[in-house]
Amino acid sequence: MEKLTKQTINIIRTTQRNNIDLTQLADNKANVLLSLNAIMITFLLPMILSNIEVIIQGYLFIPLIILSITCFSTIYISTIVLKPSNLDEYRASPSNDPDTQFSPFFFGNFYKMEPDEFFDYMSESVSNSEMVKSHLVQDLYYIGKRLGYKMDKIRLAFNIFLGGLFLTLFSTAIVIYFM
Repeated sequence: MEKLTKQTINIIRTTQRNNIDLTQLADNKANVLLSLNAIMITFLLPMILSNIEVIIQGYLFIPLIILSITCFSTIYISTIVLKPSNLDEYRASPSNDPDTQFSPFFFGNFYKMEPDEFFDYMSESVSNSEMVKSHLVQDLYYIGKRLGYKMDKIRLAFNIFLGGLFLTLFSTAIVIYFM
């Protein structure tokens, strides 16, 4: 059995820390988008309701509908990013391959285990350095999968938000110019 070198352990730690930091960054971006759009809706709704006649007469409801769809879509996607994962999607399953052991280091793999079962499995897992390597690689993979999912959704939310703001401004300019 070959032990992990100090350099390898540092690389794994750094990679895990970077992935965790990037996950927090994605969550922070989702929070900002969610909060910003919720505040926009909160401030716009009373103004719209108090000026509904002017909005309808001036056809300003068109840009307001675009802005509303933008805000609600961005809120929805940001909420999906912040929603806790389905642990079954991001964990190794011992049933997939009987020769592959699932990682005891990811809570999603053991949170349903009984204490004795977990302690026995953990003892067995850490006694074999090849198994430890395999578990670390598994954990990095599943953290990366979840991070990639979050980043894709955040990118989509930003694109919808920016595109919706542009369309709102463009439609407002058109309505004001032609009315």
